[in-house]
Amino acid sequence: MHHLDFLDICAILLGISFTIAKLDAQGRKAENFPNVPVADFERWRAWTMSIYRLGSGICFLRVIFHQGWAVYLGRQTLTPAPGANPAAVPPALMYPAMAMDAVFLAALAITFIRGSRARALRRELGIVLSPLTPQQAAALAPDTEGEAKAKSDD
Repeated sequence: MHHLDFLDICAILLGISFTIAKLDAQGRKAENFPNVPVADFERWRAWTMSIYRLGSGICFLRVIFHQGWAVYLGRQTLTPAPGANPAAVPPALMYPAMAMDAVFLAALAITFIRGSRARALRRELGIVLSPLTPQQAAALAPDTEGEAKAKSDD
């Protein structure tokens, strides 16, 4: 294995956190949120899972690409151009790695932006992921007793 650079370490840590977020959303069930329509909940869950699937996938792809590219470059026999720095890598061999880093950073930006939008949708729908206090649970619970009392008064 080639050495890990700063972006590799960041990619690994972000990939793990995106995977945890995806698994958290994947494990949620609509039955646990009776105040949210099932179709809206499933739309939020599928969207959130796709966001974090993209984020974690690009993070781990970047690490694998970087390691493979380092092995590939290590097997190349480079002859420096006359007058050039002998340690310099030709630009044609730098472009794929630079393109991968650009795609990685763009995908990270997209993941963070879309993740923020998914959290806003979650709040808008009333999906609360933390444990509820008894007062919050009572406020979100369907008011079946009140409906039954109103019907009996009619």
